[in-house]
Amino acid sequence: MDSILLDDLKSDAEKGLMQLMDTYMGLIYTIVKNKLGDVCCKEDIEECVSTVFYEFYKQRENIDLSKGSIKSFLCVIAKRKAIDLYRENTKLIKNIVQGNESSIELVEGEELPDLETKHVLIEAIKNLGNPDSEIFIRKYYLGQSTKAIAQAYGIKANTVDKKISRGLVKLRESLGGVLLDG
Repeated sequence: MDSILLDDLKSDAEKGLMQLMDTYMGLIYTIVKNKLGDVCCKEDIEECVSTVFYEFYKQRENIDLSKGSIKSFLCVIAKRKAIDLYRENTKLIKNIVQGNESSIELVEGEELPDLETKHVLIEAIKNLGNPDSEIFIRKYYLGQSTKAIAQAYGIKANTVDKKISRGLVKLRESLGGVLLDG
């Protein structure tokens, strides 16, 4: 099976890649989701899965089936890519919470107007305390869903929504409505 799949991948890349994805997509998605479910949004997980298949495709000429199966090779790539993304996202959370605001962007891609504004907003978020400040960072900077945040903290989704709602009220009060109008 593996040798046929690898031959198809080498001779007709599109057909081979489709067969590969049909066969292993569920497994790879599960591996990546289990590693990243607490720190990444669904889109990041899907992008990581795509990256796994792309990396496999790039290395298709160098694969030696005597050293292992396609399944094991894909699983290793999936674990490594997921761990890399996990480290990247948890490092970002730590940097924001610890006050290293350099290169922080909002999820929507809108950069804050200037360093002073960025600093004031991050300080206000940090002043919310844990876990509220981390919930804000996960929601608005990393784009995680309420459900993913709730799972990460072992709380109900409506509790996350309440913390965000109360946090927004506190931020409006502490910032005087300057940054959070709307």
